[in-house]
Amino acid sequence: MFKRTICIFLVLLSAFFALTACGRDRQNAEPYHENIVINDGLYNPLPETSTDPESPTPMIEIPPHNDYIVHLEIDTETRTVQGISRINFTNRSEQPLDTVVMRVYLNAFSEGHVPRPYFHDLEWRLERPHWERGFGYMEIQHASINNEALNYDLDGTVLTLYFEEPILPNVTVQLLLQYNAYVPRIAHRIGGNNQSMWFGMFLPVLAMHDENGWNTDIFYPAGEPFFLDVANYHVTIVTPMRYTVAGTGVRTEEVIEDTDTRITHFAAHMVRDFAFALSPSFHHAHAVTESGVHIHFYYHTETLDIDRAMHFIRFSMEYFESRVGVYPFGQVTIVETDLIGDVAAFSQVVFVDTRQFFQNMWWLARGLGDQWLGMVVGTNRVAEPWLNEGLTRFIQAGIFYPTPETLRARIEWEHNSIANRQDLFITDGLGAYASRTHYAYAQGRKAKVMLYALYRQMGHDSFWQLINQYYYEFAFGIATADDFIRIAEEHYGSSLQSFFYEWMVLGTVPELPDREM
Repeated sequence: MFKRTICIFLVLLSAFFALTACGRDRQNAEPYHENIVINDGLYNPLPETSTDPESPTPMIEIPPHNDYIVHLEIDTETRTVQGISRINFTNRSEQPLDTVVMRVYLNAFSEGHVPRPYFHDLEWRLERPHWERGFGYMEIQHASINNEALNYDLDGTVLTLYFEEPILPNVTVQLLLQYNAYVPRIAHRIGGNNQSMWFGMFLPVLAMHDENGWNTDIFYPAGEPFFLDVANYHVTIVTPMRYTVAGTGVRTEEVIEDTDTRITHFAAHMVRDFAFALSPSFHHAHAVTESGVHIHFYYHTETLDIDRAMHFIRFSMEYFESRVGVYPFGQVTIVETDLIGDVAAFSQVVFVDTRQFFQNMWWLARGLGDQWLGMVVGTNRVAEPWLNEGLTRFIQAGIFYPTPETLRARIEWEHNSIANRQDLFITDGLGAYASRTHYAYAQGRKAKVMLYALYRQMGHDSFWQLINQYYYEFAFGIATADDFIRIAEEHYGSSLQSFFYEWMVLGTVPELPDREM
């Protein structure tokens, strides 16, 4: 067992969030002992991580960020939403901005939108028997800046706000949007069934602005096509009394006496998005991890093995914490849903398809791992999806593999399954993929095998030091592939350019290193 000293001090204010580290002793999580067959193989944990207890405590720099203050009123009978978002936005670029671009991802589900946000071979999973098909949409009714009306243009998922006077660098303004929306009864990251409705990537959000300007990538069907900065969210959701609402952040609720109204409030700080779900038939299970993270599980299928599910969720959270780094939030929420895939991850929230709870829960662990390597550490998941997809899959394998021998056997099997492929370019972005299989083999399987090869080449301690430094250095920020390679070379003590060139740039699959671990 290894020891490492770390602790968190969190200060949460409406526009400020600070995270520093103190000390605590922690032992490595025990392997998850349930033998679960996952598709075509058996997954078991990685070997123990060892870190130097005398090493300096990592410090996390908190970047500047914006604030969303949101009010939503939901008519559950008509599946419509009336919303107002007030956004405190600061121009952190070096140039005046005469436009601000926002993303309205719900409109990817509108009638006639191209491309559809799913591959056609999965369309059969989009609906369930006897569902009335509908298209989702969001309409913008009003936009303003500092209470002055704005001209705007909504083109699919891209909302552009135009200013008569540019916003100067380091100037903060309040943007206001008023909108209405319809939520379709579909099995995607936003949708609903006969028991509940869920809202992933529902709110209008600021597009990422960088040296290339505003990022307006389409809602690709592959991967997780979202590139977002951190922000604070204060969200109020009004529903009928009988509905329970679960979502990102700290939750409080109030009931308006003599009415059929429940008001649920959420406060979430330094998160990349806000997701929530509601149902009149939610059951609630609760557990707490060793480090004090509260796990909330909302479900409606009464035949689920809740003890098994909660044990698995708790173990997975503790495992990722022991491998990657401390989870900086006080809670995580898992919600049972219907999904075209098996899981959809958001900040502090994971939507999970019902079938996962009757299977091996592999994808549930994948969604939990996204909390570290997709939500705390941000990446451009459109241009460099392997940093989230491949890295999470490799570390996630540790939940199911108990020994280096079984891990190596599984990785060798996956290596052999793609060894003859010559079209797996890890440097490709999401736009390169016309099928989910091609995406999964390149950004999931090949990237995962590459990281195992890197683990073998660097050695156990150096590899996990790389992962720890990568996590703490880019927590709440944006990491790139170059950042990951730089840190890898620092801990390896030598250039890894030829290694990454062979694995990432070439479409072929190199042989695995011979080094014994």
